[in-house]
Amino acid sequence: MSCDKCNYLIDISDLSTPYVIRTCSKCGRKINLRERSENGHGIKVEKGDKFTIPKGFINLSANPLKSNAVLTKYGLAWFSKLIFIGQLEKEPEKFFSRLKENDKYCNSILKESRLIEDFDIDNPDHSEDIFKILKENQNTLEWWALLFGMYNSIAEKAIEQNDPMKAAWAMASAERCRSMCVFKDNLEEVVWMGHSARRIINVIKKWHANKENSNEEFWQVVFNENPYVLSQLFSVPVIFIKDKAYVGGMNVDRQNAKFVDYLYTNESSNDAILVEIKTPMTKLVGTRYRRGVHKPSNDLSGSIVQVLDYRRELSKNIKEITNGTDHKIDVFNPRCVVIVGNASRELDTEKKRKSFELFRTSLKDVEVVTFDEIFKKAETLATLFNLKWENKKT
Repeated sequence: MSCDKCNYLIDISDLSTPYVIRTCSKCGRKINLRERSENGHGIKVEKGDKFTIPKGFINLSANPLKSNAVLTKYGLAWFSKLIFIGQLEKEPEKFFSRLKENDKYCNSILKESRLIEDFDIDNPDHSEDIFKILKENQNTLEWWALLFGMYNSIAEKAIEQNDPMKAAWAMASAERCRSMCVFKDNLEEVVWMGHSARRIINVIKKWHANKENSNEEFWQVVFNENPYVLSQLFSVPVIFIKDKAYVGGMNVDRQNAKFVDYLYTNESSNDAILVEIKTPMTKLVGTRYRRGVHKPSNDLSGSIVQVLDYRRELSKNIKEITNGTDHKIDVFNPRCVVIVGNASRELDTEKKRKSFELFRTSLKDVEVVTFDEIFKKAETLATLFNLKWENKKT
């Protein structure tokens, strides 16, 4: 029963996430509460409240995407020791209990598997079908759990039969399979993240080693192999359509066809985005015009006209180009991007920088981005993840 002091407090029914147990100072009633703190983050805890974390709420994993807790570097080392070593048996005669725990672990993985959900792992008649399915899917946690369980069972029987050589062989094999279970369950995605992070480092190093590379095809390959570098250009989610995408211009003799370097679409509107690349060595500004003002280089102005011509051709031929394909491309107001030059190398005076900025910010239909700006974004991304690299030619 509540009193006049606590009657406005109502017990929450969902106790699956953290909450507090508050005891009314007047009537002694215990109330389960989950109130937001004053700033809207976390749970409000008053003096005397008992903060409660439900059993099973905290889920630890080396994979941050599977964990609802953040591990420190030392916490990660502790967790790795926990999953690889576990609780070592100090008394040999209790080893059989460890074998039983191993069986439970393997069975829990297999019973939750969608690969064999139509079969009963406890039914001997289903064993052959289960083995066949999992053998066809050897790159799975379930396959290694099956092998772990099999070797674990062999070791148990060998101990009962007083066959130490066979028991040692089976247990060693079982532990190797258990290590693969730990890897598949806790570490595989993390290791893959590390490899993905390594690709960021590689492309940054490639940039620093090839700033003076004037081969356009070289940069086309770099962007093809590292598509996330270009994706940083866009403020909205985009869908990659094709590199060297045909946009029109072909005559009856199949000549004069026009291909834009990259074609994307806006994920929400399907509006086309055309990206044309040059090289870091392509000049950005030309000779001085008047009173210290520099005009845009012929290559820069030419590339802008080129991508606008591609846009015109795409708009004119969009039905023909997309006919018979699964691509959804619209041309409401196609966006054009030109990647060209190296501002940090070429724009070495205030007058050059001012002239270039005045020119590109005045463009209505084309966005001009320099190569060093593109890779600076990649470096910023690497910094966010504490990735380190050396700025030297390789």
